[in-house]
Amino acid sequence: MTVATEILAEGKTKILRPGLSPNEVRVTFKDAATAFNGKKYAEIPGKGQLNAQISTLLFKLLESAGVPTCFVRAGETSSELVYRPLTMIPLEVVVRNYAYGSIIKRFDFEEGMPFQKPLVEFFHKTSDDPQITEALILELNLVPNQAVLEAIQLMALQINEVFLQFFGPRGIRCADFKLEFGIDPDGKLLLGDELSPDNFRLRDTQTGAVLDKDVFRLDLADLAETYRHLLGRMQGPATQAAPPTRLHTYQAEVFVQSRKSILNPESKAILEGLHVLGYQSVQTLNAGKRIVIQVQAESLLAAEKQVRQVAETVLSNPVIEDYELRLKP
Repeated sequence: MTVATEILAEGKTKILRPGLSPNEVRVTFKDAATAFNGKKYAEIPGKGQLNAQISTLLFKLLESAGVPTCFVRAGETSSELVYRPLTMIPLEVVVRNYAYGSIIKRFDFEEGMPFQKPLVEFFHKTSDDPQITEALILELNLVPNQAVLEAIQLMALQINEVFLQFFGPRGIRCADFKLEFGIDPDGKLLLGDELSPDNFRLRDTQTGAVLDKDVFRLDLADLAETYRHLLGRMQGPATQAAPPTRLHTYQAEVFVQSRKSILNPESKAILEGLHVLGYQSVQTLNAGKRIVIQVQAESLLAAEKQVRQVAETVLSNPVIEDYELRLKP
């Protein structure tokens, strides 16, 4: 079978080409290393293959935990992956557990200081990637609606929990990482881009040794050798005992409404009553219910799964009703 060579898009570190079917995109990881918005550049043999392997491992880790991602499978070459096609959201989502990098310059934190809770920051994907507020994200229509923005933040924190549980027992501090998200042809929000050490800050918990692209940025060590060492630790067994499992209390809001195609007698009665009272300007109305519940779970992913089961089996009628879930970390 002839593989298409057409280039759909090309960035500093990846090339996107058509897949073998319309539902696939082939992503080739380059050997290029860049820093400081492209001002520093080098070709490092083997880097693309290492980034593809590390991304594959982490995508599979997230998929097994229940996080929806763009990953389909490994590609035809060792530096290629196959993704689901996405319409990418022009945001970089940075999750921070410790103070490193730009946040130190912006807020004068001490390097390596742990945050009380993980921080989620948004940056607009433009030439200089400025930090952006949630209000501006909505004003610029960078996401379809408020619900999608909330879903992105929740998924970012869920991903963070998975990474902390994975890296911690392997003696690796997951200080921060960058994510990108997209919408698939069915309208579903998925994690996209890559999960390589190019987009992480990882430190050895005992020695403080750098295990990410900072070794290239700061000329600390050989990047390819650092990535090979990191991959070996990630593929190997945990070297430290995992922390004891703890239950956390999460609060969720479930909003239940009749589907738009369903005639809701309650909604019709309220609307007619409003018209009788003189509120003729009210044209449509869809009555619903808001249920606030608290659940105990080991993680945000586990809490979301519990609440969705309750919403689908008890709180709503899947035949005639839709529900929206908002889970608060």
